[in-house]
Amino acid sequence: MVKRLIVTRSAYLHIDRIIEFNNLRNQLTTYSKKFVRALFKELESLKKFPFMGVKTSKEHVLLLIWNDYYIYYMITETTIEIQSIYHQKEDIVR
Repeated sequence: MVKRLIVTRSAYLHIDRIIEFNNLRNQLTTYSKKFVRALFKELESLKKFPFMGVKTSKEHVLLLIWNDYYIYYMITETTIEIQSIYHQKEDIVR
């Protein structure tokens, strides 16, 4: 069954942060536009293969490693919820 994809507000804030960083670094929006298109294409593939991520130490949270990014998400009976997105080089506390 195809699940509904939900990108949480928190995940959208992460995407905005990544876009802002890339736009500032590159002085162009071209990379960011490509990033967003590719990201959502990858998120759509989660609908077909929701368990392609690996389990994390947090219960019900999976990690999808895509290009240089970590995508944390949860699966419920009817949805796939994108929780957060980080660049692999970011220093984050999980």
